[in-house]
Amino acid sequence: MTLEKFGCLTQTVDLSVASSKCMDRRPAISWRHTFFDHYEDALVILDFNGRILSINPAFEKMFECTQTDMLGKPLPFPFKNVQHEFYKIVQKILNGEKIIYQQLLRKRKNGDKMFPAKLTISPVFSDSEEIKGILVMIKDQSEIDEYKTLIEMQNETMETDENMLLDITKYIDELIILFDVENDKLLFATLAFERKLGIKLESLYEDPSFLYKRFDIKNWEEIYRFFKSTDSSHRTLEFKAFDRMTNKSCWYLLEITPILEKDGSVKRHISILRDITELKEKTDQIKQLDQLGAIGQMAAGIAHEIKNPLTAIKGFVQLLSEETKSEYSGIILSELERIEFIMGEILLLAKPQTEICLKRENLNKIILEVISFMNSEAIIHNVMLKRKLSPLPPVFCESKQVKQVLINLIKNAIEAMPAGGNICIKTYYSNDYIALDIIDNGKGISEEGLKRLREPFYTDKEKGTGLGLMISYKIIEDHNGTIHFTSEEGKGTCVQIKLPAGNV
Repeated sequence: MTLEKFGCLTQTVDLSVASSKCMDRRPAISWRHTFFDHYEDALVILDFNGRILSINPAFEKMFECTQTDMLGKPLPFPFKNVQHEFYKIVQKILNGEKIIYQQLLRKRKNGDKMFPAKLTISPVFSDSEEIKGILVMIKDQSEIDEYKTLIEMQNETMETDENMLLDITKYIDELIILFDVENDKLLFATLAFERKLGIKLESLYEDPSFLYKRFDIKNWEEIYRFFKSTDSSHRTLEFKAFDRMTNKSCWYLLEITPILEKDGSVKRHISILRDITELKEKTDQIKQLDQLGAIGQMAAGIAHEIKNPLTAIKGFVQLLSEETKSEYSGIILSELERIEFIMGEILLLAKPQTEICLKRENLNKIILEVISFMNSEAIIHNVMLKRKLSPLPPVFCESKQVKQVLINLIKNAIEAMPAGGNICIKTYYSNDYIALDIIDNGKGISEEGLKRLREPFYTDKEKGTGLGLMISYKIIEDHNGTIHFTSEEGKGTCVQIKLPAGNV
């Protein structure tokens, strides 16, 4: 087939072997020595029939051949559709185009070994700027493809690591922040901020300072200096915050781990914010239990020392009052009875839990008996006892001790309403627990007072011992239940008791 028969070319050039021998090679030789021979990729110059006019040493090495072997011969590898494809290439070259192919090539002496190659095909111009041939540059892509594969594997590994990190931070409950101290910028925050605090991460990223508006913290300046510090040591800080959105006070532990640069400076740090409210409450409970234990040990030690002298004194005072008819005898006896009462309360705290005999009881029945007993005292103080009792399953309890708790709490509620008022006693069943609420509309308890309710001998009553509530707490806890106070000054108090149901 000739170019004229193919019908695609408008220009024909005679570059036969015979005519190529007559070609003035001096410009080509000069060009080869400056570029052609020293180029690191394989180069070959073809005539318009696809025969080799010249190759460089890189081509000889790639295809394991010599200039003498290849001169005037076709390329050792075919184009995609052989002659038809090649004449299309020739047509584009004559139009001055440059063509790039991606193709698999075979080694000449090892036909089974193939390698990926990039072919760049461009025209060769003479000094008169006429197209005299075709330059094919062959670049072995094997190493590049290996690098690409390696990069893809690294990218996949990085993507996997990123996904794993996202999965970890997505479900972790810790409030974690990555902060740029140098640029005062939040870089990352865990989704726990949305789950635990209801804070949208977008809002947190845009303006971290809005936390200042939401939380009321007395030592904000101290926390700000602590957070912005470039100290290279690991550090922690406890603080209390009032959440204006939930109207609740919480304790937090802020833990900061600095990220050190090569020069030892700190430009970023990781901070973890933990809600330690429950831990603080448990710590307080442990302290209170320790106090109860100390009181119990004290009571066991002094009970026998006081009991006998107290009985003797009381007996002699009674005899003396009969003989002298003194007006002070009644006062002395009254105070001695008060001492006996206090000793009884202290001894009750010292009793071990093993003495409790739990039985299946009807809590509503116990409440009705207590209301009947306390009703006369309530009427004297202009207080009305109301009840809203729901049907309940039985509860395991020691009825006398539960009655003692109810009497103590109702007395406190009556004393909190010197001008009279209402006390409502409610019962209901929820989540395997029987709940009992005692609600009054008295003077209420301050926030500081609520914290100190379990302290021994703490009371705001003129003649109170501060042991009544401690005894109530101990009795309910010995029954595997809980007792919780909520109050607001001037609006009243609600005491909620929860006991496990005994229907199993």
